[in-house]
Amino acid sequence: MSDFLAIYVPLVVFFLGVGAIAHARLLERPAYRGWWGEYQVNLLLRLCLSSEYRVFTHALYPGKDEAKPTQVDHVVVSRYGLFVIENRCLKGSIVVDPTEPNTWVQTIGRRKNRVRNPLVQNYTAIKAVRQAIGGHASKISNYAVMSGSATFPDGWPPRVFGPWALLRKIQSKKTLILTRGQVLSICTALERGRIKGGYWATRKHIVRASTKSASRFEVR
Repeated sequence: MSDFLAIYVPLVVFFLGVGAIAHARLLERPAYRGWWGEYQVNLLLRLCLSSEYRVFTHALYPGKDEAKPTQVDHVVVSRYGLFVIENRCLKGSIVVDPTEPNTWVQTIGRRKNRVRNPLVQNYTAIKAVRQAIGGHASKISNYAVMSGSATFPDGWPPRVFGPWALLRKIQSKKTLILTRGQVLSICTALERGRIKGGYWATRKHIVRASTKSASRFEVR
């Protein structure tokens, strides 16, 4: 047994170290960072919410323009309502300017960037969900979840949460506003309406759709 441990434990430690380094490097890439952030939140919601809740993650729904499908990061369906959630994996320090609420100022070291308020982007997701389910608009709550290391020195904006705070917010809703039949109908509509495929499949769909849209305006 000791010989077995002497041979394989160093190998396991080595590969774990290599994996950790690769993960850290990949986090510098927006596509991977976005996938990782959504994966963390998806895992948390699925593990910590009871069977009363149904979670849809990274669903892609047709928009009004066929070439511009709408990506919905997370939808949680329950008898306590629908929760449409925009996921962002940001780092640095973020300040919200009250005079320009639609954009945030992100500071990373000496660099300052303007990033779009995810709650503004989430309105497009809400429209796509409404179109898919065909009603129950008043039963929808929209939130943004920050799964990265970003901080808000002036305090977190309303309806913007870290992963654990988002979980507690959803669980705090205790008033039943949908029947079991309505929940089943909504889940069926969301499942049927989505463009099939996992995270990377939906990203490819977006790229193809964008290319198709751009080709319509090429000068011939």
